[in-house]
Amino acid sequence: MTLVELHKVMGDRIEVTLRNDLTTEERTIENEQTRIIISTAKQMINNGKLILEYEKALAQAKTLTHSVLADMIGEQK
Repeated sequence: MTLVELHKVMGDRIEVTLRNDLTTEERTIENEQTRIIISTAKQMINNGKLILEYEKALAQAKTLTHSVLADMIGEQK
């Protein structure tokens, strides 16, 4: 999943959170799914930050040959 795709998933979760037609049980299930997605998203973002710092160092040393971060973002080639 790219970070752009993750952004879409998070937007979809916000729409679910704003729904008023969910039963208490449905809301509980949706909230748990949202917590799982948030946790995963935080880890993906932290991984992206680490890769960014690493690639920045490679770029400064002029040894960057492929950007993993561009792949994570979903940059078109």
